[in-house]
Amino acid sequence: MALALAATDPPAEPMSVEVIRDPITDHVRAYATVRARRDRLVVSCDSDKSDQPELTFHSERWLKRGNVFTGYRPLTYRFDTRRPRRQMWRVDDRHVALTGEERIDSFLAHLIASDRLVIRTRDIENHRLDVTFRLIDVRPAVEQVMSACSGRPWSADELQS
Repeated sequence: MALALAATDPPAEPMSVEVIRDPITDHVRAYATVRARRDRLVVSCDSDKSDQPELTFHSERWLKRGNVFTGYRPLTYRFDTRRPRRQMWRVDDRHVALTGEERIDSFLAHLIASDRLVIRTRDIENHRLDVTFRLIDVRPAVEQVMSACSGRPWSADELQS
């Protein structure tokens, strides 16, 4: 019986938000995080760097390295029952980052509108790694993060899908 309980997935939690404001400079950093066991997907922003969001996937396992010259490698993902997409992501040890404003905006638009995201990549030993995120309360979390960094009300409707 204990084995059966250990094999079940924990209940999905809503996307969590953390906003950090420097008390001296009023510099704001904000993070919206969704977890799948020990892996996480993070939408973040930094008011000093840019008003554009950053998108990163953090794995508990070391990921297969990117191209020796560019640091990028393909990562496949799928929202709900939509067609899988394969895009180049920048790899750094145990996390990967999506780059390019249009690609991030498109990803966020689908993230906000979906209930599930599956990410497929490879670990450093070339084993396939599939991570499934159950997406709950993503829209309000992303809007809160982006509003905190931009200093104005921000709506997901601003994204171009």
